[in-house]
Amino acid sequence: MNPIDTPEWADNPRLNTWLAAQREAFPLWAEEHGGGWDFTIDSLDRLEALLRERFATWEEARAAADGPLLSVAAWYLGETLIRGSGAEWRCVPTEPPADLPAGGKPILIIPLETMTDRELAALEREAKRGDDPRPYVEPAGEISSMFAVGPDHRLRDALEWFEDFAQWRVRVARR
Repeated sequence: MNPIDTPEWADNPRLNTWLAAQREAFPLWAEEHGGGWDFTIDSLDRLEALLRERFATWEEARAAADGPLLSVAAWYLGETLIRGSGAEWRCVPTEPPADLPAGGKPILIIPLETMTDRELAALEREAKRGDDPRPYVEPAGEISSMFAVGPDHRLRDALEWFEDFAQWRVRVARR
């Protein structure tokens, strides 16, 4: 079993504290950034425009990664993706090493508990080949990628991974 699928990753103080802090900060964040943040897919374009207005480079965004603008933005992106996909937040329960170049931030995944027996069997077969069709989305990483990859990387691109997985589920159900 992948550690991300354990109860420890789904419910732990690191994750719960981070989620609570972002939920609490969101109303003021939303007001400071024009209000009307509605967790719709179209609002991701607005979020992207806001972030591109504030940051020009990956280095600038990384330096502000733990600040309120980007932390709440990552939470907002995640919550928007969750609403349409059935994904859930997960996070490594212990603080990763400080020198870890990436990772350790909350991520989204489709939980195994929501999958049918047929889907679980197909997932197991694919795992034996080294594949896992489930999207693993780290919203903070998606935001950083906007600046590392350039203007062709869009926040709404993460939706495609969830859409691809939904199509995978349909194919599995038809087999």
